[in-house]
Amino acid sequence: MSEKNKIFPKSMILNNDLLSEMETISKQILELQEKSELTKSERRRLSRLQKKAELLEVQQEEEKAQYNRDIYYMKEAIRQAKKAAVLNEVPIGCVIVKDDVIISRGYNRRNTDHSTLSHAEISAIRKASRKLNDWRLEDCTLYVTLEPCQMCAGAIVQARIKRVVVGSMNPKAGCAGSVLNILQMKEFNHQVELSTGIMREECSELLKAFFRKLR
Repeated sequence: MSEKNKIFPKSMILNNDLLSEMETISKQILELQEKSELTKSERRRLSRLQKKAELLEVQQEEEKAQYNRDIYYMKEAIRQAKKAAVLNEVPIGCVIVKDDVIISRGYNRRNTDHSTLSHAEISAIRKASRKLNDWRLEDCTLYVTLEPCQMCAGAIVQARIKRVVVGSMNPKAGCAGSVLNILQMKEFNHQVELSTGIMREECSELLKAFFRKLR
């Protein structure tokens, strides 16, 4: 495909801001390339725009790769949630990843263990800390099928977890943006990178199916 006819594929773009910027630059490049003759300043501007377009394409590919990784690890969190469902627990699952390797897994066992603390995230955090022999999980990403509650969100901040990826949001009790956003409070000495809505439908359906069965 020639540079003149090159268009960024919208289907591959996950970030709306990135999409908007790429579309704007594409339009500017095409406008310049359609001119029969360019001035010196226009040639310099075209060169700058083309370099910027190349950088944005790299960013686009990186975001696509990250999205694919997020899907893979959220599927693993869903596997954990299904273990909770087998125990008639609310199906919530979690995995913690470091350097593209799952270092711990957890699922909801609150009724089984008769413990308020037996949430999926708390279980996974404990296991990850034992694995790394450190309470700090600074370079880790936590994947969880349901938005963390206030207890789990607080533990995530305390553990210095770098990033959290959430499947389904919890409008009644979620503390990653629904009721509160404990993960990103400026008042704390650590804020967490947050991505939401990864495999949202699958995570939501798991919960809906569980509660339908109860009724």
